[in-house]
Order: sequence, then structure tokens, then C-alpha cells
Amino acid sequence: MPEDLYDRISMLWSRRWLAEGKVTEVISERLGTDRKRARLAIAYEFSIGRNGPYTGESFWTPAFFPLRRVSSARRKLRKRAPARVRYRPDDPSVNTLEGGVTKLLKENSERDREARF
Repeated sequence: MPEDLYDRISMLWSRRWLAEGKVTEVISERLGTDRKRARLAIAYEFSIGRNGPYTGESFWTPAFFPLRRVSSARRKLRKRAPARVRYRPDDPSVNTLEGGVTKLLKENSERDREARF
């Protein structure tokens, strides 16, 4: 428990420690006994200089229309898409996507839009 709290608090101060990574897996999952809830699971990896690769995962569970929104998001995000990762400098295995999955989806949509024109 104290280690989890330390990990979460240290991520608040990790703004300076950013690394460029890439998405390695995108999976949509149905949740609950009625399977009417859904979430998007994103796996990613990054390296810091010659160290790595380090890996991480992040989840997105929309509150409204989860099946439709997760399905739409799943189609927008591809493997090997760039991802910015925040990490703890003394232990890079403690990491998170910068801005979470929501920001990653937004940036990816903007890149796709620019590529079309």
C-alpha cells in the first residue's frame, strides 16, 4: 500500500521526465456480468537512452455509451503509434501515458486528420 501511494505521488512530479514510446497493443474488453460496460486497454513501450525497453499499460473506460465509444476508439488507434510516457527517474518501470489514453486518442486523431490533407 505505501509503495502504491509513493508511485502515484511521484508521478505528479514527473513532468520533466518524458520519453517517446510507441503503442504495442490495443485491446477492447467488455466488463461486468451483463457485459454492457467496456474499456480500452493500451500497452506501450519506451526506452531511456540505452536502458529499456520499459513497458506499461493504461486503461480508458468511458462513462457514456461505452461499447460504441470503445469500439470507435479502437479503430482510431494503431500499433506502433507514437506515445509520450512519463516515468519516475529512479525507477522507470513506474510510468504512465502523458495525459492518459484520452490525450493519446486526441493526438492520434489529429495526426490522422493531417495525413489526409
